[in-house]
Amino acid sequence: MKSALKILLILAIAAFLVVSFVKIGGKEKEIVCQGMDLVVEDSLSLGLISRDEVLGIIRDKKMVFEGKNISDINMGNVERTLCKSPYIDTVLCSLTASGKVHLTVIPKIPALHVMADNGEEYYLDRRGEDMPVGNITGNLTIATGRITKDFARKKLAPLATCIQDSSFWRAQVQQIDVCADYDVRLYTRFADHTVLLGEPTDIPDKLWRLRVFYEKGLPETGWNKYQSISVEYENIVIGKRHDKK
Repeated sequence: MKSALKILLILAIAAFLVVSFVKIGGKEKEIVCQGMDLVVEDSLSLGLISRDEVLGIIRDKKMVFEGKNISDINMGNVERTLCKSPYIDTVLCSLTASGKVHLTVIPKIPALHVMADNGEEYYLDRRGEDMPVGNITGNLTIATGRITKDFARKKLAPLATCIQDSSFWRAQVQQIDVCADYDVRLYTRFADHTVLLGEPTDIPDKLWRLRVFYEKGLPETGWNKYQSISVEYENIVIGKRHDKK
């Protein structure tokens, strides 16, 4: 008899839980979206894609949020649709406590503007992926010369990343030029000399030696004393003076 009562009690509790779950699920489906919050991050202020442009994509794709049931909004589909833009790296889609869809859009960060002598022109990001040229409002280093996409991806992307990661080199380096033998030269914004980088390997060490020379050597001799400064060879910096006339 007691066993039968226990079974009935268990069944009653299970039925109550099922009903409660259905009711809770029903309430969840009735939650209506109150709108959308959109944040477009741009840590380097390059302006590659604006908030208005993201809103334009949302309108073009007819993605409606306000007034829809939350259960009818496919967050994953929203993220995938926006990430089809060549200028968007990541989209984070979530629901706020106030019932709004919150979108955080993280643009791709171009590290280099490639203008190759074969006629190809594109932006290169930190991972070595290319993207179409757009309207950038900030300064971006230009790469010219004998550049294939494979060379850009494997050799120039690490160099460009080192430049972008340093406020000092972002301000200094204006142009990267790739010679016929694939050696690399740098042209700076503030000095009348060419930096001979050689093969684009051991970049952190070469830029470190160059910076030490800039900060400790050039203030003594003058920024325009040299025609070229070479950091091609290990553990040495070589300065070639301008020819005297």
